Amino acid sequence: MEKTQKNNKLNAKDFIFIGIFGAVALLIFFVTGAIAALTVFGTIANIPITLFFVSIAFMLLVSKVRKTGSFLIMGTIIVLPGFMAANGIGVGLSIIGWLIAEIIATKMKYRDKKAIITPYVVGSTLQTALFTLPMYMSHGEYFVQRKEILHLTDEALQQYLQVVGSWEMYGSMVALTIVTSFLGAWISMRILKKHFEKAGVI
Repeated sequence: MEKTQKNNKLNAKDFIFIGIFGAVALLIFFVTGAIAALTVFGTIANIPITLFFVSIAFMLLVSKVRKTGSFLIMGTIIVLPGFMAANGIGVGLSIIGWLIAEIIATKMKYRDKKAIITPYVVGSTLQTALFTLPMYMSHGEYFVQRKEILHLTDEALQQYLQVVGSWEMYGSMVALTIVTSFLGAWISMRILKKHFEKAGVI
C-alpha cells in the first residue's frame, strides 16, 4: 500500500478495472439503496447509507489503480443514478465534488491509506451536500414536481415535505455522510489489507 505508481497515466488495463469495479459499485448502490428506500428515513438518508457500502468497491479500485483520474471517474459513475431522480443539477454539482476529491487524492499522490480515505470522505460528503441541495432549496417543490417519477404516494409525499423543508435535516445528512463514508472506507481498507493485500491483489 505504501508504493506509488511510477506511471501516473491511466491505461487500457486501468479502465477495465474501473469499469468492473464501477459496475460492482452501481450494483451495491442499487441494492442497498432499494432496501434503504423501504422507509422514509432510508430514502432521506439514501446517499449516506449507500456510500457506506459502496466504499468496498471504491477502496479496492483506488487501491489497485492509484492514478490520477480514478476518484473522479469512479465518483462520476456512482453519481449517474441521480439522473433517475431527475436531478441533473445535483448530478453536475456532485461531479464537481468528486473533482475536488480527485484533486486532493492527486496532491496526496494516492500514496497511503490516509491519501485514499480522506478524498473518499470529502467526495462522499460533497455528493450528499451538493446532490440534495436543490431539494432543500426548493422547500419540497422538488418532490411535488417529481411525484410521478419517484412513484410517491400522497402519504409519502407529505412525509417528505415535512422533512425536506428543514435545514437542520440537511446538516444532519451531511454530518451523517462524514461518519458513514469514513467508517465504510476504514472498514473496507482493513478488509482489503487482511484479504487482498496479503494475496497480492493490491
